[in-house]
Amino acid sequence: MSEGFVWRDAEVTYPDWKGTAQLDQKMTGRSPERTVGLNPDEWRIIGFDIGGGETGHELHVVAVHREHIPEGGDVYPRVAEANGGEIPATEFLVHDVDPYEFLRAITHMFELRMRVRGTRDLPIRITRQSDLPPQQ
Repeated sequence: MSEGFVWRDAEVTYPDWKGTAQLDQKMTGRSPERTVGLNPDEWRIIGFDIGGGETGHELHVVAVHREHIPEGGDVYPRVAEANGGEIPATEFLVHDVDPYEFLRAITHMFELRMRVRGTRDLPIRITRQSDLPPQQ
């Protein structure tokens, strides 16, 4: 597949912080597709990103059209196999949906861990825990 571009990991010009994130999707409530205004009978969201700068953040979702998704089982390896090893997808810039409201709407559990660049390969041991502001 030579058109378009390959979706990549998060990247900023000066990566002062780097980390990981994991999300356990909520099984109740609206689907991610409905939350952003896509028809879930036509599209399946397979990725999203929240990015931006000091003036605001944007939400992008990456979705596969139903025409590329076969029935049953672990479909994504089959989609990639049928398309030269890549999954053909559409990236949508989502307007009128707050990125963090989207995140809250689809989340059962979420964890984001970031560490400052100089600690990247060093273990960090938590030796104390506290509250801000201090709690009684």
